[in-house]
Amino acid sequence: MFYSDDEKEKLIKQFLPKIKHLALRYHHIVQSVLELDDLISAGVKGLLEALNKYDPSLNVPLSSFIEYRIRGAILDEIRSLDVFSKEFRKKVEDVKKTWKNLRQSGREPTDEEIAASLDITPQQLQEIYQSITASDVISLDNSLISQNGDRLNLLEVISDEKDIFEEINLREVKERLSAAIESLSEIEKLVISLYYYEELNMKEIAQILGVSLSRVSQIHGKSLLKLKNFLEK
Repeated sequence: MFYSDDEKEKLIKQFLPKIKHLALRYHHIVQSVLELDDLISAGVKGLLEALNKYDPSLNVPLSSFIEYRIRGAILDEIRSLDVFSKEFRKKVEDVKKTWKNLRQSGREPTDEEIAASLDITPQQLQEIYQSITASDVISLDNSLISQNGDRLNLLEVISDEKDIFEEINLREVKERLSAAIESLSEIEKLVISLYYYEELNMKEIAQILGVSLSRVSQIHGKSLLKLKNFLEK
């Protein structure tokens, strides 16, 4: 479908607030290596690519398709940096396995117990939690967007016009996610809800909770680690 320069400019102005919102949402992850303007530029590029690739015959709303391409372009920009080293991924995996092993006792392990088992300080463990936010939010956010541009919310995995097998599969995913979220503490549930359901960024959540930005990232990272372990059972 062809769009004139004037139509493209109008759409860019229309979606610029959304682009800025998404750029801010992810900027805290890579603020040391990427400027906010870089993510905004990637979002604009995604919008223009959406206009070139949009096919009305697919019966997908243009606005949904554009948002999908914008988000995807920003996530691609971040992934292209390859920020997360093998050493970092090993640390995350070690924390994940330790949490799972200690959890077998039948109760929630404390951060002090996890740190002691890994022979690291509690502060180092908090830094790992914060880093988990940076790595997992990219893959998780990307997996919650379907290819036709529909967003599959973490709290509401909904299917429209699926065959019976897809219905059963998504129903199971939704039930498992709901059970996993219920296993979190109240503060962890709140952070997950505000970030994925309300789509607030980390800074906004920190202001609501009256805590530091790094503390929100730590809570978010620990929540993701617990959700992943729960879903892998």
